[in-house]
Amino acid sequence: MKIHGSCHLRARSLRLTWLGGSAVVAMLAAPAAAQEDGTSTADIIVTGSRIASPALTSPSPLQVLTSETLENNGIVNIQDALQQNPAIGLPGLSRTTTANTTNPGLSTVNLRNLGPDRTLVLIDGRRSVAGVPGTAQVDLSMIPTPFVERVDVLTGGASAVYGSDAVAGVVNFIYKKKFEGVLLNAQAGISERGDDRQMVVNGTFGHNFADGRGNFMIYGGYVKEGAVDARSRSFSARDYTSLGTIQRVAGNSDANLTAAQNIFTPFYNPSNVGPGGIFVIGSQTNRVIQPDGTFRAYNAATDGWNRAEWGLLASPSERITFAGRVNFDVNDSVNVFTEVTYSNVVTKGRMEASPMRTDSALGAFTGTNGFYPIQSRVLVPGGNGATVLVNNPFVPQAVLDAATDRTGDGLKDLSFLLRTTAFAPGTRTIPTERDNFRAVLGTTVDLGSSWKFDAYYQYGFTKQNQSMSGLANLYNLAEGLQVITDVYDFDRDGSTTDAVCANADARARGCVPINVYGAGKLTQEMVDYLEVSMQRNSKQSMHVAAANLTGTLFNLPGGPVQIAVGAEYRKEESRDIFDPLTNAARNGYVQLTDTAGSFDVKEAYGELVVPILSDTPFFQSLTLRGAARMSDYSTVGTFYAWNAGVEWAPVEDIRFRAVYAHAVRAPNIGELFAAQAAGIVTITDPCQGITLSTQGAIADNCRAVPGILANIQQNGSFTLTQADLSGVGGITAANPDIREETGKTLTLGVVINPRSIPALRNLTFTADYFDIRLEDAISRVPAATVLNKCYREGLADFCQFVTRRTEASGAYSIGSVEQVVRGLINSGGSFSRGLDFTLNYSHQLFGGTASLSGAWTHLLKNGFRALTGDPYDNTMGELGTPRDSVNLGINWANDDFGITINNEYMGPQVLDYENFQTLYRLADGSVPDSKYFRIKSKIYTDMQIRFTSIANFEFFMGAKNMFDVKRPPVWGGLPGNVNGTYDVLGRRFYTGVRVKL
Repeated sequence: MKIHGSCHLRARSLRLTWLGGSAVVAMLAAPAAAQEDGTSTADIIVTGSRIASPALTSPSPLQVLTSETLENNGIVNIQDALQQNPAIGLPGLSRTTTANTTNPGLSTVNLRNLGPDRTLVLIDGRRSVAGVPGTAQVDLSMIPTPFVERVDVLTGGASAVYGSDAVAGVVNFIYKKKFEGVLLNAQAGISERGDDRQMVVNGTFGHNFADGRGNFMIYGGYVKEGAVDARSRSFSARDYTSLGTIQRVAGNSDANLTAAQNIFTPFYNPSNVGPGGIFVIGSQTNRVIQPDGTFRAYNAATDGWNRAEWGLLASPSERITFAGRVNFDVNDSVNVFTEVTYSNVVTKGRMEASPMRTDSALGAFTGTNGFYPIQSRVLVPGGNGATVLVNNPFVPQAVLDAATDRTGDGLKDLSFLLRTTAFAPGTRTIPTERDNFRAVLGTTVDLGSSWKFDAYYQYGFTKQNQSMSGLANLYNLAEGLQVITDVYDFDRDGSTTDAVCANADARARGCVPINVYGAGKLTQEMVDYLEVSMQRNSKQSMHVAAANLTGTLFNLPGGPVQIAVGAEYRKEESRDIFDPLTNAARNGYVQLTDTAGSFDVKEAYGELVVPILSDTPFFQSLTLRGAARMSDYSTVGTFYAWNAGVEWAPVEDIRFRAVYAHAVRAPNIGELFAAQAAGIVTITDPCQGITLSTQGAIADNCRAVPGILANIQQNGSFTLTQADLSGVGGITAANPDIREETGKTLTLGVVINPRSIPALRNLTFTADYFDIRLEDAISRVPAATVLNKCYREGLADFCQFVTRRTEASGAYSIGSVEQVVRGLINSGGSFSRGLDFTLNYSHQLFGGTASLSGAWTHLLKNGFRALTGDPYDNTMGELGTPRDSVNLGINWANDDFGITINNEYMGPQVLDYENFQTLYRLADGSVPDSKYFRIKSKIYTDMQIRFTSIANFEFFMGAKNMFDVKRPPVWGGLPGNVNGTYDVLGRRFYTGVRVKL
């Protein structure tokens, strides 16, 4: 498909918000009429098919987003435009969900909320290399937005046409193919709060050569997006927890009604782990050492540390992109082309200062529950093996006197957990650089008699270099904490009163004695000895070679029987390499292990379109479609995908369509080859609040754990701190026996375009029913499932994956969860069923063109089964999966002026019922009214105005979230991804200019 540029900048009608524009959808509905109007009859390939035909129809629901839409909405990152599509769910990764993680700046897409691994991202119908190590997820921030001609969003399984991963559907970025002239763009933006500063500058140059037989295009762009600090918004400036989660009583109690009523009430709940640390001293837990050497119990009002203010709501980034395309007709039958794109993204995440601990799998003393000696037996030089007991001189006398021997080695010991705020700049920073490269070389050959051949080779890679500062070398911490007074002048400095490391080998390695006994005790020398940065280097690469043959087999009364056959070879490699301390869980924060692997796949496919009838009463057209693909993976073997469909137009104004697809997704490299790793997760503990008198199976199962029982006996109920719930070790186990998953998709729809009625010929309405069933879904068992299986259902097979503390350690309470192992499995499946409606209309009005477009998705079912045989877990209407999502766009434009208003509606949502609401049961066993767990609907409005009265220039300005709609009050302890669901940045403004010569 050749797209010719124009040297004139014309005023635009509504540039197709999510439904595509009226003109495009009308073409999909009635191609014959388009030909009669004199539009191009050139063969066009529609996303979802490999067959080229002027009869441009889509058997599956297809929504189109054009370059004009991107311009009219001031889009900087193309993910922002995609997220306005009601068919697209929560982003797996986005600028506002990754700023406080080890993946800052990534952007992915998630059709139908089935997971980003089940949405296949294409560029011009060809796969793109992944941007997330070990996955098939493409980083959308690498897509050069101004280079995009349109985006096709195909919902429904498409594995038969495109291969693995197209279970939920396909997002196909169509790049501009032929452009002549110069196009320059500049845009700047800022939020109402003075942050989120954005600057965009790019240019495109295109030129024909060889008497129009060839064309080349080059593009260069620069984008800068500023940081948004968490402290700059009231909802994220402090460590807020839901008051209701604190008030909740375990078991059945009418007190839970009050708790439910306070679910959305914030309660300041700072971390008990601050710069001065929190200690276990003898039998006394949660102790703070004061400047005078005495110690006392932790007091949240005076000792609490506000983690929230140090993080980011949105990470900053700078992006440079270059792209080029050369297209040349060798003769009337042969065309060759090459495309190259390169993007470089630099971003920096930020998190609060890291915890530095002595206990757990991420602590310095893993074999002693985090306790380490503050006394040492020192050999007397020349004493024939005699030893003398020497105390740690840094430990205050009051602490030493109160300490006891908790490990049974005859030495007094302590455990602690503190923040590394002494490590400059007092936070963890995560500088990250990513490079993405893609090159394609291909040819198309017109063989005559409707037969065409095309082939291409593509190579791409994504490289990432990342670090995280502010971490601690636990090997050095373990050695540096064991300190003695140098009574025998081991360091030969002439002093017998200074502090030295107790271990002689450690001293030989340059060990520095560490003093953590009170805020401000760490010196720069100590910091230099302890501080390390995590290092990560990853690379994904993809080689693809493919060939396709399309043409007409023969003619039927309804038209030509068309076929497409092809073969494809693909090889993918991924490596994700970390520094040795991170591999060994010795950086105090996380364990990430090296993952490297590869696979190749050989595929063959065929597609057939059979027009049965046309131009007969009640059968303007009747067409059958089918496609099948065989995939032979080097990892999981051979499997098949297929689809079958029918289209029936009783008259030219109405077309019915139906498609059934059997789609398949093979496990990716990370799912097959990743080793076990450890990180930090937040949990809801089903045992929290249980007392000695609480009745029921859950209470019995919880009290059977010695640590939980001891906690209840100490506190009256099972009591946990913020650290106990948000500092849980999450172990991700690999599964080399994981197998492919299968998706079964049914779509039934109608397209109405009343072209026979002049006043309505620009109206297009579509309605589609979809039903997606995902079987053997590859997923990681949620921590909530593991805990509920163990304590709610009493299944010992799951209790083995939960480790609880047998005694208090550092900031952690006795009985709290130390770690949860989360295995990778083929689960019981996922389900999504609903209705999609789209409406587009344009009409001449008040001397210009007025346009209306809307899209509405209404869910009928959405949920999953965590494990085979488990009861269905409904997610429809829960946070992140609204039952109703609507996008409505209004536009008016003439030759001098244009205005676009876009509205996004998200229906009311509730908090997770099965795993959260049911924790609030009343005395009679019922759950409080769902209104207490409901989040109200939200409407976001964006607007842009444009001035086009000066030839070749367009000036524009706009606002996003124009009415400054606030983020809902979803506080800590509540389930769901609130920052991925709602706008968290508030009202923002932008302005810019476009020049086309």
